[in-house]
Amino acid sequence: MARALAEAGAKTVYIVGRRKDVITQAAASINLPGVVPVECDVSSKESLESVVKHIEAAEGYLNLVVCNAGIGGPQVKAPQPGTSLDEWREQQLGVPAEEFERTFQVNNTAVWYTVMACLKLLDNGNKKGNLEQKSQIVVTSSIGGFNKKTPGGWAYGQSKAAVNHLVKQLAVTLTQWDIR
Repeated sequence: MARALAEAGAKTVYIVGRRKDVITQAAASINLPGVVPVECDVSSKESLESVVKHIEAAEGYLNLVVCNAGIGGPQVKAPQPGTSLDEWREQQLGVPAEEFERTFQVNNTAVWYTVMACLKLLDNGNKKGNLEQKSQIVVTSSIGGFNKKTPGGWAYGQSKAAVNHLVKQLAVTLTQWDIR
């Protein structure tokens, strides 16, 4: 996405991620001016606020926010033929709650707080940005949010279903401020 935006002529493209070496390498591989790596853990409100302050100082606005972070979560398979209810229940209860919760934190909650943290920048994009179209938000989700069967991670599918619902709610709510 960053490459496509840079190649399409975006003035500045921020690549945000928690692993500085990875985002620095990604920015270097694009090899175009205006691609800026910024270290941030999207599951941390403080880290998101730091990125917002950085962008406010550098640009003052955003035209587009792409929420693309995601993790697979704990991989616990669906019950196989012959698995007893008790065996399957114990397998599921054996997954640490922190792993399950972390999946929701990255795949859903981080989307919410990323959007909320960037709202003023997006609003400024509408008011003083450099494009005719309105500021926009793109959220990468997964067909896993619509599956009736789990592909291996119960938390993953549930977290993606939650983010799909979140996107629908945001689409309705943010249009009143011309953010799409």
